[in-house]
Amino acid sequence: MFRRIVSAPLFLWVSLIFTSSHAEPLRVAAGGVPPSLGNPYMATALPATELWLAMFDGLTRLDWRGGPLPGLAVSWENPTALTWRFILRDNITFHNERPVTAESIAKVFSFLRSDAAASFLVARELTNIVDVVALDKRTVQFNLQEPDAILPKRLSLVMIIDPDSWKERGADEFTIAPIGSGPYRLVDWGPGNSSARLTAFADSWRAPEGFTDLEYVVVGNKTSRLQALYGSQVDVATGLSEDDVEDVQANGFSPYVTATTQIKSIALPNVRDGDHPLKDQRVRQALNYAVDKQAIADVILGGWVDVASQGTVSGISGYNPDLKPYPFDPERARALLADAGYEDGIELEIEFVATLTPLDPVLFQKVAQDLGEIGVRTSVRQIPFSDYLRKYVPNQWGSVDAFGLFWNSATFQDAIRPFEYFSCFRVNPFFCDEDVTADIRAVQVMADPDAREAKMQAIMAKSHSLAPAIWITNSAYVNATRPGISDFRMGPSGIVFEELKPEIKD
Repeated sequence: MFRRIVSAPLFLWVSLIFTSSHAEPLRVAAGGVPPSLGNPYMATALPATELWLAMFDGLTRLDWRGGPLPGLAVSWENPTALTWRFILRDNITFHNERPVTAESIAKVFSFLRSDAAASFLVARELTNIVDVVALDKRTVQFNLQEPDAILPKRLSLVMIIDPDSWKERGADEFTIAPIGSGPYRLVDWGPGNSSARLTAFADSWRAPEGFTDLEYVVVGNKTSRLQALYGSQVDVATGLSEDDVEDVQANGFSPYVTATTQIKSIALPNVRDGDHPLKDQRVRQALNYAVDKQAIADVILGGWVDVASQGTVSGISGYNPDLKPYPFDPERARALLADAGYEDGIELEIEFVATLTPLDPVLFQKVAQDLGEIGVRTSVRQIPFSDYLRKYVPNQWGSVDAFGLFWNSATFQDAIRPFEYFSCFRVNPFFCDEDVTADIRAVQVMADPDAREAKMQAIMAKSHSLAPAIWITNSAYVNATRPGISDFRMGPSGIVFEELKPEIKD
């Protein structure tokens, strides 16, 4: 899952001398800062969550194939089917020295459940919550409409802000100078919001172990980020590609490849007005048989990932070990198309956004090439994330037939979220099967872990047959550091900056 390639000749390691962890800031070249700046409720995935994780805490947190782990809450219990109680850490404060209490937690969730937060992406994950009550200074209780076996995992999405600061200053001002309780507090966003400067918050329970200051600089493309790293302008380059690993190593730097629990896929919507080829299960299966996913994994993605057999990976709840990847079988794909009445092929328009994986344009062109071999005349187009989100949320794609979308088990380290997203449960569903929806509804309220796991695997088997997406491979995050930095770790929400340490010389 996590691999570090040992690089850096010894003379390069010893040539960098740091007299103190406070002497120099950690300089990070990234693809961008969060579009909503210090509002941590507008996205649930990288790249936005990486910087937010440095500034804010959740009640819980996740690691790969693990968790939930303690965050602001040190323990939790499920005393009744419709209640969860969380016990907070003692003596935790926000960056402005206000205490983090059960009452402040309750205020955050009250706001997120209000009309004022209705447009926030995170708020849509909380519709099952009736209310949140402070039972005492350190105990907060969540009252639910229906049981939720994974609520502690879900709550890892909710970054806790100082609710009084938000109320006093308003949303716009808060996003410019956010107040959380994380290991770093924001100093400023830099000219034109092209960077972010942060400094250590010593009172954090995750107080930085190495670097006191963090400079997060926007560098638009991965080639420029690599050049900045090689030229000693930055210490960490993020958002690289699998094909950069050898080059990073050859230049004496340290590449890190973290295979994730996200599945790269192309969503194949069946919710359509009128007749459309993708409403036919045989067509969706044909598209899966038509794509040479092994070539994508081995050639384009450098062998760092595996061909996907389903919507998640081994070790995640819902993974079905009996399922195999759709094999590369163009003849079977043509036969299925003909059986569905499309022996002359179809036309397919696909849109995607590449914010974290620079090789995606190459990958999508390969998909289009393979589909073309079975008579599917395919055009692919990359669009900005803002345009993608504007279409995805209301499910209004115009002439677009299919679109790139992760089966994102990384969010909860559980397959329930991608199940929900590829189902009738979405406010504006793009894929809907009533039988699967009934199964998801049943699993949502299951408390017994064995029964829940069996049901989750059954849902995955049904999804495999329905083919709501072209499952391609799992994904990988590629980052690199200069020599002399240790304890690098990439979690589901981003690099854990507070753990990084510089080499210290006596």
